[in-house]
Amino acid sequence: MSEPNRLHPITIVFSVIKNIKETIVPIFFYFIVFIVREDAKDQIQFEGFGPWVNFVPYLILILIFFIMVLSGIIKWYRYTFRIEDKELRIEYGLFVKKKRYIPFDRIQSLDFSEGILHRPFGLVKVKVETAGGDHQKSEAEMSAIKKEDALALRRLITESKNREKESEDIIETVGVTPKQSILYKISPKQLLFFASTSGRAGVVVLAVLGFGSQFDELIPFDKIFKEMEHIAKVGYTLIAILVAIGMFLAWLVSVFMAYLKYNDFTLEKVEGDLVITRGLLEKRTTTIPIKKVQAVTIQESLFRQPFGYASVSVEYAGGSILDENTEGLLIPVVKKKKIGQILEETLSDYTFDIDFIGAPKRAMRRFFFIKMFVAAILTILLSIWLWPYSLIAIFLVIAAWILGLLQYKSAGWNMTDTQLALRYRGLDQQTTYMRKNRMQSLNMSVNWFQRRADLATVETSVMSGGGAHFHVKHLNAEDVRMIYEWYRPAKKE
Repeated sequence: MSEPNRLHPITIVFSVIKNIKETIVPIFFYFIVFIVREDAKDQIQFEGFGPWVNFVPYLILILIFFIMVLSGIIKWYRYTFRIEDKELRIEYGLFVKKKRYIPFDRIQSLDFSEGILHRPFGLVKVKVETAGGDHQKSEAEMSAIKKEDALALRRLITESKNREKESEDIIETVGVTPKQSILYKISPKQLLFFASTSGRAGVVVLAVLGFGSQFDELIPFDKIFKEMEHIAKVGYTLIAILVAIGMFLAWLVSVFMAYLKYNDFTLEKVEGDLVITRGLLEKRTTTIPIKKVQAVTIQESLFRQPFGYASVSVEYAGGSILDENTEGLLIPVVKKKKIGQILEETLSDYTFDIDFIGAPKRAMRRFFFIKMFVAAILTILLSIWLWPYSLIAIFLVIAAWILGLLQYKSAGWNMTDTQLALRYRGLDQQTTYMRKNRMQSLNMSVNWFQRRADLATVETSVMSGGGAHFHVKHLNAEDVRMIYEWYRPAKKE
């Protein structure tokens, strides 16, 4: 790869599609204003011009598309990459040529993804993640190269790093398949269960509302609200049924999206890396160096915990915030009791089968008192506004009490010589395992209400793409002080 190489020509198509996505809204409004409107012809009739002037809007759209194609061709032609002096060297630029040299020792991983247009040509998109790189984006992207070239590039980088670690010469291993083992592969039943309990229906609803708000001038929301007023007069039962139908449809959409995203999810250990592949329409491959793992989190959702299922994710250094793979999901859904068995060899520095020390009984009311107070105020306000139907809002108080009780039962900690584990709950219960040498900070805080009951809050963070923070409230103050002393560097005599 010492000679300059170009990306596959289909990159031009990707560039045009990207430009269209970025300009679709102004083009849409342009189309509405100048082409669709019935009086458009009257607005563009000018004296001295023939009827051809009516085709100007179409010609402008064609010109814009031509410029997009031309810029895509230039970008493709000027983008080259090569391997030289243990560096990945990339040159690119539309008008001003830029150069980016990335040393092998800075490259954390090469993440692959295969879209619908990639697969027929045997291509992949490659994202280059580096140590200390910009967390807002990948260090570099190659939108379409042959899959065998991408694998050869990854192998070349791995071999180069291995040579630097060893003091003596090593045997050339080009073409030898690295040792790998499948740690986890999602089954059809697990995928269906995971998709059904993903809890993303609310995200779908917010996305639909956000998309609709972009076209508030075109969608007759006033008429819709007036129709809703007529429906409201018929009865709140009908409104409840319509809301339920809407949430059910949103749930179906969320199930479908999760099924596409996590289809054929596979976790492999390839030498010193964890390699994740997933996706139906777009096949994605994410590489997580094991040595860059900063923390392991086991998450038990309200829907999965009663069945004994949980998901496992890791916080790792090097991922970009905007990359959806930064969530570090290792196992989408699995029986909780099997997690230690799956990961004990790969993440041997962590101990998963441990007992937790919970919050003291005197802390119980502090988990649900404020929640119940806020829920009670909200219930009173709703009762005044929608009496007597809003009496159902009293269930908010009951829900606040149940949530607080669950948070109290979840709060806990465990500590060994080298590991700190914290267990806590928002809506979902999360258990985070951290190595002492991976922790970036540890804070102990006590507010006025906690001081009266001799309680405290412990908070810690680790390095990751987005900066991960974990905390447990209302623990025994003496326990938190012990954790703080455990983390604090020993004083030199």
